[in-house]
Amino acid sequence: MIPGKKSFAQLLEGWQVNSIVVLQSGMPWSALDATDDISGTGEFNDHWDFYGNPFDFRSGPNSLPYFGGTSNPACAQKAAALDAGNPAAPYTASLTSLGCYAKGGSILIPPAFGTFGTLGRNVFRDTGFRNWDFSVVKNWKFGERYTAQFRAEFFNILNHPQIANPYGGPSQYGAGLTDDPSQTTLLGCGCATTDVAAANPVIGSGSNRAVQLGVKFIF
Repeated sequence: MIPGKKSFAQLLEGWQVNSIVVLQSGMPWSALDATDDISGTGEFNDHWDFYGNPFDFRSGPNSLPYFGGTSNPACAQKAAALDAGNPAAPYTASLTSLGCYAKGGSILIPPAFGTFGTLGRNVFRDTGFRNWDFSVVKNWKFGERYTAQFRAEFFNILNHPQIANPYGGPSQYGAGLTDDPSQTTLLGCGCATTDVAAANPVIGSGSNRAVQLGVKFIF
């Protein structure tokens, strides 16, 4: 080895690389109408009727598409089919009053007034959680007793957006609003990153990319 030159092994001495990767599939959330009292029970905790593929109604940064009255053909057609043989047309009446949600090939419509909807609990899912934290550490030893350590830590290094669950996930952002079909501009909306939804911005899990630098002396 040439005098004054360090070997490759010496150049790597004291370095540490750490990584934490979290990959989670979508967590469930339920849709409950806490405003309209469709069933007439006074409990204000009513389900609507869902037809289609729950994957179409995954939550995200925006609300699910809402259609007022009978303006959506798929919703109007389904309500008419449910009303077949009933001259009072109760499903069309509730649809006219409350509207519906439609996305992809799926719809969410209100049941007839005085009845209970059929949507089950935790049918829908959010977009999941994918996060990569990464750190680099360099140690310098001074004799046998002293060590200086430099740390560079990167949280959410890929700056991947993490959208909160409308209700039922760890953050429970907007519980009672973004999971309520009566809130026509909010249903299915995460509306915030998970750290903000948990009232722990930047420091909390799921924030945008954050970088932390530090120096530590060990003796």
